Amino acid sequence: MRVLVYPHDLAIGGSQLNAIEIAAAMRPAGVEPLVVGRTGALVERIEELGLDFLETPDPGRRPSARVAASVRRLVDERGLDLLHGYEWPPTLELVAAGGLRGRPPVVSTVMSMAVAPFVPHDVHLVVGTEQIAATERARGRDRVHVIEPPVDLAHNVHPGDEAVAALRARHGLTGDRPLVVVVSRLADQLKLEGLLHAMTLAADLAATDDAFDLLVVGDGPARDRVTEGAEAANRRAERRVVVLAGELRDPRPAYAVADVCLGMGGSALRALAFAKPLVVQGESGFFLPLSEETADVFSWQGWYGTGADPELGVAALREALVPLLRGPALRERRAALGRRLVERCSVEAAAQQQLRIYEEALVSTPARTRHLADSARAAGQLTRYKVARKSARLLRRGSTDDFNAAPVAGRAAGRRVPGDAECGRRDPVLWYAGVAWDAVQGTDRRLAERVAGDRDVVWVDPPEPSGRPWRLGSLRARVEHPRPGLTRVTTPVLPGVTRPVLRGLALTWSGRSVQRALRELGVAPQVVLASCTEPVLRRHRDLPSVYYATDDVVAAADLWGISPRLLHDWRESNLRCAGRVLAVSEHLARLLRRDGAPPVVLPNGHAGAPTSTSVPSVHLDLPQPVAAVVGQLNERIDLACLEQVRDLGLGLLVVGPAVFATPAARARFDRLVASPGVRWTGRVPSEELAGYLAASHVGLSPYADTAFNRSCSPLKTLEYLAAGLPVATTAVATDPVGSPFVLPAHDAPGLALRAAELAHAGTGPDEIRRSVAGHDWASRARSLLVELDRADKETS
Repeated sequence: MRVLVYPHDLAIGGSQLNAIEIAAAMRPAGVEPLVVGRTGALVERIEELGLDFLETPDPGRRPSARVAASVRRLVDERGLDLLHGYEWPPTLELVAAGGLRGRPPVVSTVMSMAVAPFVPHDVHLVVGTEQIAATERARGRDRVHVIEPPVDLAHNVHPGDEAVAALRARHGLTGDRPLVVVVSRLADQLKLEGLLHAMTLAADLAATDDAFDLLVVGDGPARDRVTEGAEAANRRAERRVVVLAGELRDPRPAYAVADVCLGMGGSALRALAFAKPLVVQGESGFFLPLSEETADVFSWQGWYGTGADPELGVAALREALVPLLRGPALRERRAALGRRLVERCSVEAAAQQQLRIYEEALVSTPARTRHLADSARAAGQLTRYKVARKSARLLRRGSTDDFNAAPVAGRAAGRRVPGDAECGRRDPVLWYAGVAWDAVQGTDRRLAERVAGDRDVVWVDPPEPSGRPWRLGSLRARVEHPRPGLTRVTTPVLPGVTRPVLRGLALTWSGRSVQRALRELGVAPQVVLASCTEPVLRRHRDLPSVYYATDDVVAAADLWGISPRLLHDWRESNLRCAGRVLAVSEHLARLLRRDGAPPVVLPNGHAGAPTSTSVPSVHLDLPQPVAAVVGQLNERIDLACLEQVRDLGLGLLVVGPAVFATPAARARFDRLVASPGVRWTGRVPSEELAGYLAASHVGLSPYADTAFNRSCSPLKTLEYLAAGLPVATTAVATDPVGSPFVLPAHDAPGLALRAAELAHAGTGPDEIRRSVAGHDWASRARSLLVELDRADKETS
């Protein structure tokens, strides 16, 4: 099979590297690739791989009739069987070369973050993420394939100590501080924002214990702005914290020298090939580390993302990067995870997939009438695009990176087609959540993630006051797709959502924003679920509805600083409008009972026990046995219980952030954690939590006796049991599963005695775990799905 391979250019870049390396890997299967394009830095790689190369004419404006004519001559002279273009300009030039007959067939690979609408529908389209594929199928394409950006695992290996030492010497990299490396094209769109955020953070941390050096490798049209940013960061830090290495024909030493890599797309995958911990960069303030929790996100949307606000980027990068800078063990674990994941992205695997696509393209040539219709439609869309680009340039609003400037991961995915297993399943659930998606993961998110495996979920964050309401577009709803089957809608509103006058305006605006987002998504919800405080169910009186109370919101008024009268009125509105009512505990169900059927109790669940191979070892320099309290530390915790545990002589491990509302409570907590026999870790990455629990002997649920706590279903208790720990708890914190390994106490001294009794009992962890079998989040989600179906049937 003779195949023409046409990358969009031959400068250093991920898409063109993919084109060349996959072409070389297909030769053992009988493919004879011919690479064409304008001469660039990657010609050396083409020659290294032994591929044939021909230079095309200067295209000038693209798509180029001159290039199309030269390809047509090559088809006749070389007897080419198939034409393969990378990105939209080469694709359109190859389609033009095929003429009215559409022969030979064309395959198009688009590794940009979105597909140009004028790529004809009759070509076989290859994209890099399942999310983009779902979008294109929803737009009517029936020839869409997914090949994740591949990595040449044989080539992307450590280049040797000599090459790494030469790079260090050339750029004065001393190794005194952790080194964060970015290998990237320096482009205004997609790349520049994240690079500048990284430079800002390097300067911010330069005088702290979390200081790091930043090495930027690459070149491109934004080189001058990157240079200015580096100089500004170095001046502010009063030393060199940012090093610009320029373009390296062989960037392997840069990956090898890194302690942490920052990147997107192919660069992110090459970092994983070198077994480096990775922070994925996107746009609008998006930075997210690769971890066990985020792996599914990247599998769906690719190695990229869109955040809520560019001005939050430095804070997001700090949160993602600092734990890696502080923890060599964490870096090692995440590097190992990345290396395991990248094994599926080998060039050899991609070559096999591409060969199957070629074979399908050769035997599925579209009818001439379809080819002509698709080509005509594409030509019309291209003309509109060119006119719009020209107008934007005249108005000085033009972008230079085409469809990377409007990525699928940062906008609505278009209409979902019912029954399409890839881009839409059945019966969408509109879920008004009690917390934002990226807040601490609680009941709402854990259930929604699992429900999304069966039904599409449109998750609506609580109204979010905009910090800059005067900015154009700042009050428009934002749509993201954080995982398969789940769409997140954020509705910015004017500040003052809880104030008497403004709250009505804010809620009305939020409701209209949600309706507008649903129209743009093309989603018609089949059932509405509210687990929030706002009175949202009255907006959807024509739909089946469920109100799921996860807290006694009226009792929380003092904690939240909101009027209890307001919270009561909002809750009663949702209760009146709900078809079915669920509550997280028996006590709360009794509080919510009105006329009619009593609320159904749906308690919290647990995430399951970690496997023994995934539990990191943790050494605790504490008295034995150790009692652990894990979670957010605030006024809900009875600090007297923890003080009694300490005074009884048990080691006390405190894991989690401290967020106390009053100075007195915070001062008391600080005295506790500063005393002998106590260790406070602060917030820890989720993958480290299992190690701390494994080093403990008993878990503590020391909730204070308050109206709010009496209605809760403690997550702590279930998480301890799932980890194999018995639990000492105050009587107010109900046990949702009736485990014999949960002992309640009525006061602080009693809880300390219960903790000592359980810690010395020596019960095996497997026996404790069996007591919570069937109470995990997957089981809870199945119960919730049953209630959603009942609400639907009862309304019908």
